[in-house]
Amino acid sequence: MSLRTLLDEPVARVALRGRVLAPWRRRRFHAFGAGSVIHRPLAIYAPWQISVGRSVLVLHGAWLSVERPAWEEPGPALRLGDFVAVRPYCTISAALSVTIEDHVVLSAYSTVIDCNHTQVQGTPNVLWTPLESAPVRIGTGTWVGERCAILAGADIGRQCIIGANSVVTGRIPDHCVAVGAPARVVRRLPGFDEQAAEPEPTDAV
Repeated sequence: MSLRTLLDEPVARVALRGRVLAPWRRRRFHAFGAGSVIHRPLAIYAPWQISVGRSVLVLHGAWLSVERPAWEEPGPALRLGDFVAVRPYCTISAALSVTIEDHVVLSAYSTVIDCNHTQVQGTPNVLWTPLESAPVRIGTGTWVGERCAILAGADIGRQCIIGANSVVTGRIPDHCVAVGAPARVVRRLPGFDEQAAEPEPTDAV
């Protein structure tokens, strides 16, 4: 990689930093696949409970968290599949199970979280109350638009599009466009070719 490339292409600098940090990440994470980069996260909690697939790109400002209820459970509680892309300033938090399957794109400022705080009489702050959790899954090839909230119990099918600013709390079938708060299916999409060749893993972003 030339100096000119590093100066002219910001993503090249991201890739270089990712390669330098990859051995350290592999020691800390449950799994950390070849060619994957987590670039300047705000925080990573309980990385031993986080599995990252091949050629994953998580851009700056991400908050990746496995909450304390899952720390001693069989892991991983948070799974990112192969070729997942996470745009800047996203939050992904698992107290039970969050699965983001292969080829998912999570757009900027979005949140994926599998738990809710409860309201307990006499407790003035919801941060002190017990959590209620339900697994979250985002299916292969789904594109989640900017500033979405994927909340406890969400089960999004394969090759879906979730419109910007949507809130998902339930099931979205395969090959659907869903928008709104709560998100509702507004259109069905054609399927994709399951036999199409995947790109080869690479150390570059």
